[in-house]
Amino acid sequence: MKKLYILTAIMLSLLMTSCDENAQFRGELYKKVIYLLSTDDYTFESEHDLGEESIGYITAYCAGTQHIDHDVTVTLEPDPDAVGDYNYMYFDLDSSRYAHTLDASKYSIDSYQTILRADNEDNYALLPIKIRPDGLSPDSTYFIPLRIKSVSDYEINPDKQKVLYQIVLRNKYATMASTTYYQVTGVEDRHLAAGDVAGGISVTRIFAPLSKNQVRCFAGTNTYNPANVTKAEIDKYAMTLTINSDNSITITPYGSLVVEMLGGAEDNYFAVDTRNRYVFHLHYRYKDTIAGEEAWIEMTESCVQRK
Repeated sequence: MKKLYILTAIMLSLLMTSCDENAQFRGELYKKVIYLLSTDDYTFESEHDLGEESIGYITAYCAGTQHIDHDVTVTLEPDPDAVGDYNYMYFDLDSSRYAHTLDASKYSIDSYQTILRADNEDNYALLPIKIRPDGLSPDSTYFIPLRIKSVSDYEINPDKQKVLYQIVLRNKYATMASTTYYQVTGVEDRHLAAGDVAGGISVTRIFAPLSKNQVRCFAGTNTYNPANVTKAEIDKYAMTLTINSDNSITITPYGSLVVEMLGGAEDNYFAVDTRNRYVFHLHYRYKDTIAGEEAWIEMTESCVQRK
C-alpha cells in the first residue's frame, strides 16, 4: 500500500508539471518590444525612380509570440548623430567615402507617428516618406536617419531603435541597387599620328542612372570597379547618354572628357531587341592619351543589357 501511495503521488506530480508546461506555452514566451526594421548596420535600402516623387516606408515592429490586444503609438524623430556614427564605424578618416544626410528639400514626412493596430493581424506599422531623388549623385550614399522617440506601451529594443533609410536611385535603364552591366561589341578606330589602327572590341560596361532619361557610362574600352572607382577616373572617362523622346541618343561629356557624337539619329539610338533587352547603338569619338600620344578614338558600338 505504501508503494501504491508513492506511485500515485509521483503520477500526480508529473501531471501537474505537464499542466504547468502547457500553461507557459499558452502565455507570452518573451516580452513585447518595439523596434525598427533594418539590417545589422541599421540601414534599410529602398529604390526610388528618378523623375518623380515616390513613397518609401519605415517599418515599426512589435516582437512577441502573441498579438497586441490594444493599439500602440510609435513616435519617431530625426537622429542627427546616426550618419556620423555610421561613417566613423565603417570609414574612419576616409571622408571620400562618407555617406550623406539627405537634404531636407529632397524628402518630406507628414507625420512622425505610426500606430500598431490591435485589429490588424500583422505586428507592424508603416511610416511613409515622400522622396524626390532628382539631382542626387549615383556615386554618393544618402540616408534619412531616424530613431524611436517614444512608444505608448511596451519597451523599445535599444539595439534596433534607429534606422538609416537609404535612397537607391534607378530609372528605366539602370539601377544602383545592384551593378547594371551592358555588354559592348563593335569597332574601335585609333587615329594616331603613325596611322589609323582599327580593331574589334568586346567589353562589359557599367551604366549608372542620372535622371529619368539619362545614364552615365565610360567611353571606349575603359572600365571600372564600383567599389574603388575614383572621382578623377569618372571625370576623365565618363559620358552622359540622353535618351530623347524619339529614342535617339545625345552624347555629352559628364566631366572633362572630350567627346563628340558622329552621325545622327540613325547611328545613335535606343532600341529593344527580340529578347526584350535594352540596346544602345552609339557612334562617337573621344580624346585619350595612348603611349604618350594624344589621339582621337572613334567608337562604333552596340551596348546590350545583361540580364
